Amino acid sequence: MDIVKFKRSDRAEFLKQCKAFYDSNATLHPFNEEAAKITFRRVMERHENLWGYMLIDKANNKKIGYALVSSYWCNEEGGDVLVLDELYISPDSRHNGYGSLFLRWLEEHAGKYVKALTLEVLTTNQTAQSLYRKDGLEPDGFITYTKEISAKK
Repeated sequence: MDIVKFKRSDRAEFLKQCKAFYDSNATLHPFNEEAAKITFRRVMERHENLWGYMLIDKANNKKIGYALVSSYWCNEEGGDVLVLDELYISPDSRHNGYGSLFLRWLEEHAGKYVKALTLEVLTTNQTAQSLYRKDGLEPDGFITYTKEISAKK
């Protein structure tokens, strides 16, 4: 599998795969195309702590998924923490080890710069939880609380 940063030409494929991700019940909210367009634009603008990657099957050069990664400073960890915001593998490409490959790639490429890798997964998404546990991630005992607020214009 090849892992490459988003290119401008990936926009339509990202939007298609992003919609499929949100339609798969992996998220609490429905797909928001406008938000996805903004996210893609921010990645292309080289936002300081947001990266987008296309996952490509080497055998047929097919774009089989995407990942969005961000980061933040954490006093408790004593350094930067990478957040795997979204990881999507197309249904016909699942169970081939691509998720594990991406996690190992991310750890290898970011490990010298960050203290931890974190992600969120719905409690009902047992398949994703199994993948993450197999690759060394464990629940950390925290419960995520969220309050949606509107950005001031």
